[in-house]
Amino acid sequence: MADILVISAHPDDETLFCGGTLARYARQGHVIYILETTRGEGGEAGEPPLTTRENLAAFREQEVREAARILGAHDIFFLPYVDPYMEINGIARRIDVPLQEFAAAIDKYVRKIGPDLIITHGSNGEYGHPQHIYTHRATRLALGDGHTQTALMTWSAWHTPCDRERVLNPDDQADIVNDISAWHDIKVAAALCHKSQHAMFLRNSGAPSVADMVWKTEAFHIWQGPLPAHL
Repeated sequence: MADILVISAHPDDETLFCGGTLARYARQGHVIYILETTRGEGGEAGEPPLTTRENLAAFREQEVREAARILGAHDIFFLPYVDPYMEINGIARRIDVPLQEFAAAIDKYVRKIGPDLIITHGSNGEYGHPQHIYTHRATRLALGDGHTQTALMTWSAWHTPCDRERVLNPDDQADIVNDISAWHDIKVAAALCHKSQHAMFLRNSGAPSVADMVWKTEAFHIWQGPLPAHL
């Protein structure tokens, strides 16, 4: 069985972009770890607000801990970086940290866990989010320092046909396209944990409910392999 480290820019990215695949892996006996590079304190607090902006980091941490439990993760960790505040329909920003420092912080967890596989954001940041792109860059930089035996793949790889091209990475062609219908209910249950973000989910997707916006196909690009056996 494999040890798998998921590196996510914000709480909820791991759920929405690869939650079904994580649920499948966990139930196959693989050990899932999640590393959040921020606590998402720059995001929304809900409509109506479920917490104060001052308490949003702690609130979102608890949301993602519950989501991780539902997905079947063994443990979850958080880097100390603060997610920059973004107004609704405002401009997203990345953390104000040098890339080498960010990569070194990720590298500490790679060395601690010794994963067989890392899964993270795509090179285009899905819909271009700067922190998604920066997390991708930092992860690849971290893996270049003595981790050549660790496989790396990124989510939301480009594939057609697809009705959600807006959130795919056009420069990352899909090597794996997973139908996660059998684990969709688990993914929806995890997405429902992120209550503070539900209004944003629905506004951005145009879906009538959270369950309707959670897609049943997850695609991945392999940057470094081979993947562990039995995945």
